Amino acid sequence: MAKRSKKKTIKRRRKLKKFKVKESQKELIIKTKSDWIKKGLVNKKEYEKKYNDSIKNNDSFWKKEGKRITWIKPYKKIKEVKYSKSEVTIKWYEDGTLNASANCIDRHLKSKKDKTAIIWVGDDPKVQKKITYKHLLQEVSKTANGLKEIGVKKGDRVTIYLTNDTRTSIYNVSMCKNRRCSFNNFRWVFFR
Repeated sequence: MAKRSKKKTIKRRRKLKKFKVKESQKELIIKTKSDWIKKGLVNKKEYEKKYNDSIKNNDSFWKKEGKRITWIKPYKKIKEVKYSKSEVTIKWYEDGTLNASANCIDRHLKSKKDKTAIIWVGDDPKVQKKITYKHLLQEVSKTANGLKEIGVKKGDRVTIYLTNDTRTSIYNVSMCKNRRCSFNNFRWVFFR
């Protein structure tokens, strides 16, 4: 019996050796198409400049970045960071108030209503859907009104379970419409 298990172990080790990743295969780099680079909103030089500024002048950098969005009540405190063995706390713009729905949709409607707000990609990358700001506002408003109709109020906690679907994004933003609820999950949402 001991001989058989030893033989099996040796066979298993040989199989595992075949599947070991070679040193050259550890990092897979996929080159970006040149036309994508040209269409990009930022180039490498601009990115590196912003990144270095965020490191060297952290507070002033994030103060400036925080002004890129619309605040109901502007922030005074940029961040509170605490790292210790007993506590890790990271809070951004905690004394300010904003409406995620207004920032993600409403402020873009004048100039970008027919542009793509969300590019949704399904589990199969061939399945994609583009949603304009105008269509997103319509769907978010319908859903927000539906939540209001069933009695969801500001401060309520709402759980909606959905698979990877365009409605997930719409429902998340809907909860912020008219400041009914707050959420912290923008998992499948990419706003331009």
